[in-house]
Amino acid sequence: MNQIKKFNGKAWIIVLAIFVAGIAMAWTQNKIMPVIGLVQADLNVSAFTAGWISGIFNVLGIVLAFPAVGMVRKWGVFKGGIVSIAVTLVGSIIGFLAPNEGVLFASRILEGFGIGLISIIAPSTIAMWFPIEKRGFPMGIWSSWQMVAIAGSFLFTGNIIGPEGAWKHMWIVGIFLLVIGLVLFAWKVRPPAIEENHANVEDSSVKVTEVFKHRSVYIMSIGGIGFGMAIMTFATWIATYWTQTIGLDPGTANSIVGYVYLAEIFTAMLGGFILDKVKNRKRFVSIDGILYALVFFAAFNVTSLPIVAVVCVLYCVIEGVFAAAMWSLITQTTPDPRLAGASTAFYSMFLNLGMMLGAPIAGAILDATSFQGWGYLAIFAAVCQLVAGVCFGLMKLYNEKGEEVKA
Repeated sequence: MNQIKKFNGKAWIIVLAIFVAGIAMAWTQNKIMPVIGLVQADLNVSAFTAGWISGIFNVLGIVLAFPAVGMVRKWGVFKGGIVSIAVTLVGSIIGFLAPNEGVLFASRILEGFGIGLISIIAPSTIAMWFPIEKRGFPMGIWSSWQMVAIAGSFLFTGNIIGPEGAWKHMWIVGIFLLVIGLVLFAWKVRPPAIEENHANVEDSSVKVTEVFKHRSVYIMSIGGIGFGMAIMTFATWIATYWTQTIGLDPGTANSIVGYVYLAEIFTAMLGGFILDKVKNRKRFVSIDGILYALVFFAAFNVTSLPIVAVVCVLYCVIEGVFAAAMWSLITQTTPDPRLAGASTAFYSMFLNLGMMLGAPIAGAILDATSFQGWGYLAIFAAVCQLVAGVCFGLMKLYNEKGEEVKA
């Protein structure tokens, strides 16, 4: 009994260390979003160039997904995590010192390389330490890493950059957070002993390409594209919709977005906790995903502030549950637990593809309708998420023994 308590305690400390490091990495990725206009003006670059400086991470997330699995197998989760955070730190320092857009873009590539690694390493490490039936809650905590950073970047940017609009202050905060994350990760994160390992993603005896043989990985990844496109449509354009249709000022609209993602920190954890309690995980997540599609449709149709508040509450609750569930269930889509890292990478690749495509496709819809086609945008986002919800209902899940889970 004492060994079990010791094991659980160590596992949760590792989750905390990974989570803090993840927040630092996510801040690095998202720090530019609230100040992109300042960056554009200061460096005298086009909106297109500024957009690529911000969005290069999604491209790297696609390119690095499977190489990251190979790096984990070669280095292990400990060395791989150290490398990922250290490279991101170097990129952030270069970005802070960048005199022009070329150097800044190069620094963002380095940052994106590190974050591409940690996005595979973190859930893979959690899968190693926790059995499937107890994996939902820690995955729920991890799934909120981006939400913490996005909420912080939207809510605290004004205080960080000050009245002079010093956008590089966002880089200083990121560097400080990365140092803390690096120290904590190096101090606490280790793989479990072989006899306690529930998904040995460091085992190279099984080929990564084995993941291509399992249909559920493809089904869930199609859902990842839909989910990625839907969430980026919302995150990119919902504040603009509120300013045009309800008359909110841009600052208030952006603050509401920040509060939505702040609330999702807690709903994602709650979603993971609930996931560990339900019997039919697949049905639970599929229903949640379909309800989520209805919320997307409503989000771009409501025209009164009280209903906006209701939609925002529903959005943060339902997305929090969905995000927690997807990172937990993707590790169950193959009968071999050693492929948990590979299946996570496969899903991450298509999720990033969806996130990369979502905002520009939604923007093209608005351009084609002179920013009057909000109803079409509602249909687009809802259909994308509906695909995700249906896909989660069609996939097969396996337990640690490689047996299909019927319930």
